[in-house]
Amino acid sequence: MYERNWDALIVLDSARVDAMREVAPEYDFIETVDGIWSVGSNSQEWYVQTFRERYAESIAETALVSSNPNARAVLAEHDLGPRGTTPFLFADWSTVDVDCFDYVEFTRDHDRPFSDVSDRTSTVGTIQGPAYITERAIAAGRGESDRLVVQYFQPHRPFVHGLVAEDRDMTDAEEYPYRSIADGDINRDDLYSMYLDNLRVVLDSIEELLENLDAEKVVITSDHAELLGELGQYGHFLGVPHPALKKVPWVETTAEDRETIRPEAKPTITDQPDVRDQLKELGYL
Repeated sequence: MYERNWDALIVLDSARVDAMREVAPEYDFIETVDGIWSVGSNSQEWYVQTFRERYAESIAETALVSSNPNARAVLAEHDLGPRGTTPFLFADWSTVDVDCFDYVEFTRDHDRPFSDVSDRTSTVGTIQGPAYITERAIAAGRGESDRLVVQYFQPHRPFVHGLVAEDRDMTDAEEYPYRSIADGDINRDDLYSMYLDNLRVVLDSIEELLENLDAEKVVITSDHAELLGELGQYGHFLGVPHPALKKVPWVETTAEDRETIRPEAKPTITDQPDVRDQLKELGYL
């Protein structure tokens, strides 16, 4: 990523090129959806490969806001090696430490930004709505850093469209979609429809970010894509160079700060967040 030109890099989680192209006509800020090859086929691999020592000078000018627990695991806790057997492995492990960044927020360290729905889902501890990530990105973007990287968690499962956009409880299929398709409770069309809605939820919030950020060149991309039946698999896995998993969207746009949102200057931090529990709940362990 640091070999490309951008001022703000907006990183989705598990976004597919075909899905982005399907919803693109709904958003004025998406004119063209190109595709690039990601450096990772899961989030851990993406963090290990993106923030490398060879880019330390540029990273030192970067503010990072991430809702993905792999950000803390890799950059702060040095969880660099593969967590299991992989078919292929391309990482060189020359990853920087968190102190190399100009500014960092791991938003899963923050005090329950989704506490208003704490009784609605058993996985509330792992869910962060995109609106909260947008607020934290706005706060960081108005700081002194030359570059901004923000990672949202959507369209990664669980599918929170109903929870966020419709103010209703999540269904079992939305909370555990891959188990539901394995059990025959939903089909692939049902799954893809929920996945698209989850993509729309995060793009709706990104639209607000673009109105509260000054950046001449903004790129919207993804850490990796998602298998939705390819190879008979659902999800994303380390070291799998399948095009449906490694090809990610690349959207170029711009942003102008109209100051329609005024986030809190500093978040409240929780006590000793258990990153391994977060990773396990989200299927990374």
